[in-house]
Amino acid sequence: MIETRRAWATPEQLAEWLQLGSQGARKLRTMRRDGTGPKFLTVGREIRYAWVDVHAWCAARRDRG
Repeated sequence: MIETRRAWATPEQLAEWLQLGSQGARKLRTMRRDGTGPKFLTVGREIRYAWVDVHAWCAARRDRG
């Protein structure tokens, strides 16, 4: 189980939480490139997602119905 009370998630953690399957991190990379995924932060070569942004992104997608 992913701990969403921590402020930041790795692409692998987010992919697991979103249940994106074995290629989840790759799918998130494509979303980052296309600008369709949640906001992210780059620290050096590392990518991190703020859970607050992930939840906002999910809510916006859900509301589009």
